[in-house]
Amino acid sequence: MWLGELFTELGCQTVPALHCRHALELAQRLELPISTLVVNPGLPGAAKTIKTLVASNPDARVVLIRDPGEAPRSTGAGASGQAELILERPSPGEPISRPAWLARVRKVLLEAHSP
Repeated sequence: MWLGELFTELGCQTVPALHCRHALELAQRLELPISTLVVNPGLPGAAKTIKTLVASNPDARVVLIRDPGEAPRSTGAGASGQAELILERPSPGEPISRPAWLARVRKVLLEAHSP
């Protein structure tokens, strides 16, 4: 939910989900266009969620949350022409302030919406 708060502070409308199945249910029920999908690719059902939401929102950009040093995972989003951008979590023990997180999120958000 904290990530949704950061995107809201940057002026985005967010719909945080508890898990991948919940994200799909919300997207179908609310019928909102999705421009940016932020997901942890390690979650059960993440690849299916990405594929389903990108299919109904072909211009959506995909942002993957990754731990530092974690090897990139293929979600299949790139195969459908979607750019996969990375939002890296801080290293364990790395102190990070809310303004620093906002800066990271802002950078990824700008990348997601640049041509």
